[in-house]
Amino acid sequence: MSDQPVLEVRDLSVAYGYGPDAARAVSEVTFSLGRSKVLGVAGESGSGKSTLVYGLTRLLRAPGVITGGDVLFHVPGENTHTVDVLSAGEEEIQRLRWAHVSIVLQSALSALNPVRRIGREIDEVLRVHRSEMGKAERRARAEELLALVGLPADRLKRFPHELSGGQRQRVMIALALALSPELIVMDEPTTALDVVTQREIVSELYELRQKLGFAMIFITHDLSLLVELADEIMVMYAGRIVERAPALELYRAPRHPYTLGLMESFPPLHGERVEMTGIPGSPPDLRDLPAGCAFAPRCAYAMDKCQTENPALSAIEGGHRSVACWLHAKGHSAPVELSRRFVPAGGEL
Repeated sequence: MSDQPVLEVRDLSVAYGYGPDAARAVSEVTFSLGRSKVLGVAGESGSGKSTLVYGLTRLLRAPGVITGGDVLFHVPGENTHTVDVLSAGEEEIQRLRWAHVSIVLQSALSALNPVRRIGREIDEVLRVHRSEMGKAERRARAEELLALVGLPADRLKRFPHELSGGQRQRVMIALALALSPELIVMDEPTTALDVVTQREIVSELYELRQKLGFAMIFITHDLSLLVELADEIMVMYAGRIVERAPALELYRAPRHPYTLGLMESFPPLHGERVEMTGIPGSPPDLRDLPAGCAFAPRCAYAMDKCQTENPALSAIEGGHRSVACWLHAKGHSAPVELSRRFVPAGGEL
């Protein structure tokens, strides 16, 4: 298989509104995603995670507007070609969605039609995109999809409100898998679920990815979920990438103060009780970002330079990871917490 990535995003910027009062929700984000790879995107609410994926899938609603950048999706197969997502026509985008790129939204109860049975939801996707399939074939495929996510076939007759939160989320994953896409975007699919169900969903996603080979973008605020699923993690703050590294390496050795703060904001599931420190303050107003580093007002390690100059995302430690922080710039010495291997509260994985 070609080494060409399935998705390339270059300097993508998204704002809400126009002019000087616009909220710059995503600023010059660049990354690529390899085939069958999982990219985790982490950060607090308001960091730009969901806006990023709505922008790159052309699902933004007004007043959201893409202000710059490129999004290239490389469609594999006999007629391999590249789709320029941001300039493609509406018909081409409709062909791309579901068949090649699908999305699992944050709230399954809101995403599913409350007056439609589950079977009809799945049948519509197959009928629109696979017109050659007969009714019996579509029914068999719907049952197969539910089996993939661990649900019995009788759930096809149920309405969304008759299912538990975990079952509804599994239905959304089944819908996303219906046409065997190359890329699935998961927008905080476990947020409203209890811890046990979260782990079940993540385990199922891992097994499905191993079996079917799709690439995935998984968005969450919980870094501990990503380390079990993602190949690489990208941490966002105030619309920018502040750190990117292989998943286990980032979890064990965060290099940005914000990443370290996220790590220390979640209680351990085992081991001794520890006091949660969290991150002081609140995220910045995206309409009026600080002149320097956006995280500086909340950062315990901020220097004078942080107040006036915004650090670029730069490669560190041999180039296999990157961070946007002056503490790792030439001539500076990072504190021990951000320069050593870090073991989260509760011990090893």
